[in-house]
Amino acid sequence: MEEIWLMFTRGGAVMFILLGLSIYTLAVIIYKIFQFWRMQTLNPLFIAQLESKIDRNKLKEHLGSAHLDQNPVAQVMLSALRAIERSGVSTAAAVDLAREEINRAGSAQLRYLESHMRGLEMVANIAPLLGLLGTVVGMVEAFATLETAGTRVDPSLLAGGIWTALLTTVFGLSVAVPALAAHYIFDGRIERVRAAMRDVSVRVLSMTSESVGAKTRSKYNPKNDAVS
Repeated sequence: MEEIWLMFTRGGAVMFILLGLSIYTLAVIIYKIFQFWRMQTLNPLFIAQLESKIDRNKLKEHLGSAHLDQNPVAQVMLSALRAIERSGVSTAAAVDLAREEINRAGSAQLRYLESHMRGLEMVANIAPLLGLLGTVVGMVEAFATLETAGTRVDPSLLAGGIWTALLTTVFGLSVAVPALAAHYIFDGRIERVRAAMRDVSVRVLSMTSESVGAKTRSKYNPKNDAVS
């Protein structure tokens, strides 16, 4: 423990800044894993099961079950179905209202999923630069010490200053690599959710349009006019 503390103190103030970034990165990764697990986006079968529930004849049943799901795709589908129920599937306005609800709910869910993603991206970009900055400052100090030594040059003095300066680069890369990897993994998961939202949106809107078209054709069917 004392050796680790000595390395941090020799690395300078940059080491403590990088330590703070590493704690933030770890906290964000844990939070995002919990968030994705709670919203069931880590279950590869859940979205497929959810999409299979879409049936043009069972809107009310979906309204009764989808509200229990924390999945963002389920929330988008629920918002669209509620909009359809409010307007009535027999009206053309239902399609426009469902589209608006899908855009609103989808944007809100994606913003929630993308929370702290910019933070991870910032850490991945800034940590190596901070490490390089600490190394450059350490090298300047090492050569300044070497200059003050004059003719009494001690190679160990220069070597010790160099390896101490390089500590910040090592630590900066150690922070940046997990942050960048986590960012790409989470971003890929969010992209899957976004694609599933688009698929569900198209299917719900298509289902609504078909219902409206069927109602319109039934209303203006010549046979119906003859009967009346």
